[in-house]
Amino acid sequence: MKRFACWVLLLVLASQAHASGVGLRWGSCQGTANRNFACDKSTGSELLVGSFEPPSGISQLMGIEVILSIAAADGNVPSWWQTFETGSCRRSSIAAAFDVSDQAECDDPWNGQAAGGTGQAGATKVSQYDIRNPVGLNLWLTTAVPREAIQSAQSGRTYAAFKLIINHQKSNGPGACSGCATPVCIRLEAIRLVQPGRRNADGSTSNNYVDLTSGIGGMGGASQVATWQGGTPNCAAGAAKVSTWSELKKRFK
Repeated sequence: MKRFACWVLLLVLASQAHASGVGLRWGSCQGTANRNFACDKSTGSELLVGSFEPPSGISQLMGIEVILSIAAADGNVPSWWQTFETGSCRRSSIAAAFDVSDQAECDDPWNGQAAGGTGQAGATKVSQYDIRNPVGLNLWLTTAVPREAIQSAQSGRTYAAFKLIINHQKSNGPGACSGCATPVCIRLEAIRLVQPGRRNADGSTSNNYVDLTSGIGGMGGASQVATWQGGTPNCAAGAAKVSTWSELKKRFK
């Protein structure tokens, strides 16, 4: 009986060790969950790193799609974070990058080939959509590599997916944007791992992807949430949370 109990415990531990999910941290894959900034300068930048642990069976990872949300506790988005629409206070102050070869705490799924230039295919898109609900500002990131750069992603390993570079523009002095000191919650809602389409018996092609919406275990706290200025990790707790890709994409109109 004791031997059976130990065997069951080992199975549970193995399942936990290889559970798939997503993570979001400041500075690096295993960085801090919260970032405090004195808003006393308009130079320099902050770095947010998104990561994922894939399930088994991802043998041909060709692309990644990401959905994030940003909101204060009341569901509003401070002007300091409104950087995408024409005429916004900090236009183009947030940028996405997919060269994650500098991340020592997790693996690069494409050996630097998603960084642009030679070997990169597909587009990188960062968009803001006003969905007028308490979830706040939503970002969609996507990248892909050409077929010859496709790699497998192994279960039990953590991979970096993207970096968000948030500069300090207009944080201090004349013309500063309001809201830099406002506590904010940034949630990595989902990462879609895209593989080449499957060929069906009738000659048609089916989509082939895996959606990750849960946090990575063992990172401490809410692994898929990063806070700014001590923001609540509940990400506007009054908002209804969704857990499927199709529900998340309904935010984008």
